[in-house]
Formats: sequence, C-alpha cells, structure tokens
Amino acid sequence: MSRAFWLLKALRELGPRQLGLYALYRLLLRSGYFRMRSSKTTGRWMVDSGKHIHILNLPPSSLVATTIGDDGISQLIAEADEIVAGQVRLFGGDPAPMVLTPPGELAHWTDYELGRKEVREQGGIMDIKFLWEPARFGWAFIMARAFYLTGNERYPETFWRYFEIFQDTNPKNMGPNWTSAQEVALRILAFVFAAQVFSKSTHSTASRTTDLASAIAQHAARIPHTLIYARAQNNNHLLSEAAGLITASLALPDHPEAQRWSKLGWKWFNRGLETQIAEDGSYMQHSTNYHRLMLQLSLWVLAIQQNYGSLSGKLGKRATCNLQLATQWLFSVTDAESGRVPNLGPNDGANILPLSVLPFEDYRPVLQAASKALLDRPAFEPGPWDEMGLWFGSSSHDSKVNVKQSNALSTLHARRSWAYLHAARFSDRPGHADQLHLDLWWRGLNVAQDAGTYHYNAEPPWENALTHTAVHNSIMVDGRQQMTRAGRFLYLDWAQAEIITHERSRDGDR
Repeated sequence: MSRAFWLLKALRELGPRQLGLYALYRLLLRSGYFRMRSSKTTGRWMVDSGKHIHILNLPPSSLVATTIGDDGISQLIAEADEIVAGQVRLFGGDPAPMVLTPPGELAHWTDYELGRKEVREQGGIMDIKFLWEPARFGWAFIMARAFYLTGNERYPETFWRYFEIFQDTNPKNMGPNWTSAQEVALRILAFVFAAQVFSKSTHSTASRTTDLASAIAQHAARIPHTLIYARAQNNNHLLSEAAGLITASLALPDHPEAQRWSKLGWKWFNRGLETQIAEDGSYMQHSTNYHRLMLQLSLWVLAIQQNYGSLSGKLGKRATCNLQLATQWLFSVTDAESGRVPNLGPNDGANILPLSVLPFEDYRPVLQAASKALLDRPAFEPGPWDEMGLWFGSSSHDSKVNVKQSNALSTLHARRSWAYLHAARFSDRPGHADQLHLDLWWRGLNVAQDAGTYHYNAEPPWENALTHTAVHNSIMVDGRQQMTRAGRFLYLDWAQAEIITHERSRDGDR
C-alpha cells in the first residue's frame, strides 16, 4: 500500500494534533534548527560552589536500616560493591560491565536521530538501550543508599570517578547519550539524588559539586528544544522530561532559566497526568512497566513539591485524582504472594528509581509508597517494600476516590489463583496486538504469561518482534494479526474491546 494510504489511516486514528506535532519535530530536525539551538550559548552562569543541591527530605538512616533488615543491608552492600568493581545489573539482570563511553567517534546528537550516524559495536549495530541504561545513572541510587547506611567512602569515590568518565566521554550534545531528552532528564534525577546523599563525603569537593551543577544545567537546557517530540508522543517521555525540568529548577534556583524550566515542567507534567490516565486508572500505554515508571516519577515530583510547597508549582486536582486511580488500578492486578504483575504491553526493563532491595519484578515498593502518599493508607503490611516510601517522605492527600471497574482489564481472583484478561479500548496507539490475552496465576507463579517486549532494537527477526498476536495467549483467525502493523512501534486498524457487564460471585471475587 502507498505511503499516502498509511498516512491517511494514521491521521484518522492518531488525530491531526499528534501527527502534526511529530511532523513539525521531524521538519525542525531535518532543517538543522535543533542543531543550531542546542549549539547556542545563553551567556555565562556562575555556579555557587558553596551551595549544596538539597531538594528531598531524607529519612533517618536508622529507619531505612530497620525497614530492610540485616539481609537487605547485606544485599544492598553486595550490589554496591559490584558497581565499585565495575559491574552493573542492567534491567534487573545479571552483572554486566559498566560502560559509560560510547564506541567510535562522536557526532552531534541530531546525526544519530537522523540516521546519519549509527552506534556500532563489534561489527554490528548496537541495541541503544544497552548503552543508555548505564548512562541513566540508575546505579547511583544504589551507591547512594549504601553510603547512607554505611558511611563507606568507597561509594562516593566511585560515583565521582564514573561521573567524571561520563563527562569526559559524553560532552554536551555530543554522542548517542544526548539523543533522547528522556534519557537526559532521567540523569538529572540521579545526579540530584547522588549530590544530596553524597554531600557529606570527603570526596564531594567544591570543584566536583560545581561540575555536577553545571552538568545538571547543561542537561536541563537540552530538554526544552525537543519538548515537541515528547508532546507528540504524550506518554512516559513527556512525564520524564517534565520531571527533569522541575528537578533542575529546584536544584539550581539561581540559574537564569530556572523559572522557565519550572513553568514548563509543571505545565506538561500536569497535562500528562491529566491525559494519560484513563477513568479506571489504567495507563494509556497499556503497559504495567510504564505504569510503574509513571508512578515513580509522580512520587518523585510529589516529594520535592512537599519540600518547597506551592512556590515552585504543584500537581493539580485532576492530576492527583488520576494518580489515586492509577495506584488502585495497579494494586488490583498485583499478585499478593510475589508482588509481580502481568507483563502487559511494552516493557523495556526500566526501573528508573531503584529505591528498594526487592527484585525488579516486585511492584510492592512503588505500590506501598504511592498508596501512602496518595491514598493515605498502606497497600500492604509493613515490610522491606516500605523503603521506597521512606525516600519519598510522608506526603499524603485527604481526598479519597471511588474506583470504577477497569474497562482495560478484567481480573478473576479465587483464593491463591487468579486470571487476567486484557480487553482494552484504545485511545492512543497500542504497543502490542494483545487483545483478549489471558494470564493465569497460581500461588505466585505466572503459569500462562505475556512475553513482554525487551528488545526494541536488534537484528531481525528480533527487532521489537514480541508484539504480535501470535506471541500472546489470545485468538487468531486464519493466522492473521488483530491489527495492521505499520512500523516498528505503530499499529493501525485498532481492535477495540468493550466489556458489556461485570458480575461478582457471592464471595465478592471478581
């Protein structure tokens, strides 16, 4: 079929606004506008090296230690020691070498986005997520937590060494680690957290703190140029970039752009939460992993808002209500024994705020923190899953909300076994052709499960291949897909589901 046919079909389903924003982004990219804007300097800004970057209310270290227990402390120290030794656990997996230096000669980030420059390793094209993941500095949260509990100076010493390696080998706007503004934003969160926790270390010299503040400013300046792309996506990209701007504005209040960053950040963070969460609390990307990412970002923003009140901005009433719904939705699909959830939709292995000793697959830390902050009550009995909430403070909201039955998900719980049926009404492009996918759970074990995603960029046939109907526990007619795949991340001819009625058994199980 012709390109014009696909464009008309996409216009009908995605709408003119989303396509128009993306088209404008591509036009500005190809014209060289973004390259020109990102190369422009905005005058000299003098960093006050005597100021510390403190935007969170940190919990007493003794309370954190008591919460995770001796076993949790030992586990945290072991993982931090791996990082000191040059190993990092990517996507919750086994230790892998810490690589912060991109291979090959660097080019401007726009060259990678335009396809003029590829990231190659050992003769092949590298899956960019394996380069981006360590460069997000998520491991810095682990190092900081270990230092907070032990006072071991090896951890800040190692952080600063890795930070300086990254700075030397990833200069401003150069290389693949500057291509995505979302990746840039997530580094801001890690830099700010590490700066505050490591501030009492002898290795956190005035010179290093100044360099880190300058790096935060450079990262924040990268985001507004391409915010139009995040707006076109209107998903986790927009929330991440808005959170990065809010964080930078509070960490660097004397920066001449701080007020603009704050205004942009609060505007689009609120707008994102208002439009990306459905009435039943489900997330528009129909992904449990991205649902967690959205809640983690929101908890972070709530925590720094608590520190500064409404002076910097605040979450609106509708955004807060949507977060309450989203918390209860995720709780409704969480296995009580394991803390795991159905591997619904796109899953790139992200866990952007690793503030727990529990495994990557365990969603109880974010649920406990969100339930306390947003619903003013815990989701679970006290346990090691309480640690994340400690780092985010004890903010709460008085308003309560009645949860509507999910139109995106039906669950049936019977004692220690339960089933899940995906039946969604898409309002935005689906990531998987997974309507009527069925999950079966028995005593914490996901017996019949969703394959997830994991690889987005890989050699054929694994290039984002696990989105098809065939890899889900669903129905196919004559071997045909439920929807038409028009690109690596785009399905058209959306298959829509409608739940006509809900019934409850006598014992109240769904």
